[in-house]
Amino acid sequence: MSQKKFLLSTQQISKGIAHFTIGFARLTASKTAEDAESAGSGTLVTIGSLHGVLTTAHVLDALPKKGAVGIVTFVDRPSDFQKQIVMMENTDEVVMRGKDFSRIGPDLGFLRLPEESLGWLKAKNSFYNLPKHRADVLARKEPTASHVDSLTGIIHEFTKDAPTGRPSERRKEFTVIFCGARLAALRYPANYELYYYEPTNDPGFTLPKSFQGTSGGAVWRFYVAEKNGSVDVVDRRLIAVPFYESLSSNGKREITCHGPKGIYGPFIDDRSFGSV
Repeated sequence: MSQKKFLLSTQQISKGIAHFTIGFARLTASKTAEDAESAGSGTLVTIGSLHGVLTTAHVLDALPKKGAVGIVTFVDRPSDFQKQIVMMENTDEVVMRGKDFSRIGPDLGFLRLPEESLGWLKAKNSFYNLPKHRADVLARKEPTASHVDSLTGIIHEFTKDAPTGRPSERRKEFTVIFCGARLAALRYPANYELYYYEPTNDPGFTLPKSFQGTSGGAVWRFYVAEKNGSVDVVDRRLIAVPFYESLSSNGKREITCHGPKGIYGPFIDDRSFGSV
């Protein structure tokens, strides 16, 4: 029996996950100004005592190993914007990758953030506790029978220059997508699983031409229940990490993601994390 379809507003979705979501920005400088280019997405998480970013291995591979990388975070008002960076030489990586970058994977990464970066991130953002949800996710214990899935991440083509009022200053405005996603297929290679999602054209929303920049983001599952004629969000969980965009056999856009078995299973089990 097919699941009943629910439609949540962007506000309902973004309110629950915006402060977990970040983007990476590759920084360059010329004689006149500094510039920034989107370089992938991520989710702020904790694994035991470690604070960092859950993303993909290929996003981390593309970032410099030394120097500054910009961190893109959600702000309610553009006037609240402040430049935020991490120094990559002060970070550590844990990755789970295949021999080659492909839609088969595996392609997961964790970037441990330095202590000096945690203060300003904790002040305005939130960290999702992966081990807290591990047992229920792996056991397929779900709070409600009905849910809505949302694909989240930076969209590169939506990046634009923002006004500054100063000729020597440059600002970039990055856009995060909160997009409906239909789980079209599953695959179980080795000790992880792959979820294949088709982004959905919800009312009033037009899909981007490309999902470049969304790699390393997340698919969040919102568990919903009907009460007094309204739909309430009961809980939400991170269930997948997007890493590859292609066309499916029926010609529709398809986003390949790591499913929960890999994220909450062998990836957290990596001895590099110690005891969680």
